[in-house]
Amino acid sequence: MARLPQSEGLAYAAGLFDGEACIHIAKQRKRQARRGYIYRLTVTVAQNHLDTLTDFQQLSGVEGRIYWRPRQGTSNRDNFALAYDGDAAADLLERLRPLLRRKRDEADVALRFQRETDIHRHFGPLGCPDEIWKKRDLLYAKLRSLK
Repeated sequence: MARLPQSEGLAYAAGLFDGEACIHIAKQRKRQARRGYIYRLTVTVAQNHLDTLTDFQQLSGVEGRIYWRPRQGTSNRDNFALAYDGDAAADLLERLRPLLRRKRDEADVALRFQRETDIHRHFGPLGCPDEIWKKRDLLYAKLRSLK
């Protein structure tokens, strides 16, 4: 892909993101957790063309991890997933948000989750306070309802 000026490159990345990305607040089971599960913010961009994902990383300016998904069933192509987790996911959403159309509301909820729920804080043996946990549950449900 020919290199684009920064503003055009970011606009291209946002367009690709609007069509191919998934913004997700993952609810993971964890036996050690007081409530039996934890939350984390993830963003995934899936493609069957690896160069598109490497270009996306370069144009967006945020590094993620690319995973190879081998062909399955009737698929004739390998697939790849570019994954962002936690702060990297939030950083990507911050950069792309002004240019997003379809995924802007989802990005807003995800960014609120990352900013407002003390997701990085470890509260110790007593666990997360109920009011923060309720906010996590609320934003998790809100993002799911936008799908």
